[in-house]
This record gives sequence, structure tokens and C-alpha cells, in this order.
Amino acid sequence: ADAERHFGIGPRQCNLAVIRTKQFKYVHFAGGLPPLLFDLEKDQDELSNVAADPAYLPVRLELAERLLAWRAEHLDQSLALAELTEDGVVGHVAGLPLFQS
Repeated sequence: ADAERHFGIGPRQCNLAVIRTKQFKYVHFAGGLPPLLFDLEKDQDELSNVAADPAYLPVRLELAERLLAWRAEHLDQSLALAELTEDGVVGHVAGLPLFQS
């Protein structure tokens, strides 16, 4: 609660996502907080955030895209194969067999 008050964000905005490679660690926050990017080969203790360094922009973009792709692939897909028609739902709802109403 203290962090929420300090940053002026609600509990749903306190989420974060992390992706790590052998050389880099990228942390993306919800709620508009700036990201973190660490070059683990140069900064093993993760003390120097290089996210704003223009030299690291390509790395930051690549990791953000990889993180977004991973998150999109793992979203709740319970209705991904279902279609809403005038006669009701046709297709697949997670946890239920394929059906047609």
C-alpha cells in the first residue's frame, strides 16, 4: 500500500513482467512506471539501469517485443475458438468439448 501511494497507482497497476536472457534482464511495469534494463555482463549486481541509454534501445525494443509475444501467447483463450451467432455460441469454450448450439 505504501508503494501504491508513493507512485500514485492502484493495485491493478502494480503488475510487472520480466524477461531475461544470458546478457540482459528487462523489467516492464504496468501503471506507467519506466522500465528497467540491465546489462548482466557489465553489471551483475543489477545496479545500473540502461533502459534510457540510446545505445541499448534496440535491445530494449527486442526484449519488449519478445515479452509482449509471450504474454499474448499465454493469455486466457477460453473463448478463442468460439463464435457468437444468432443461434448462440458455436465452437470451443475452454474446459468444454466442441459444440454447436
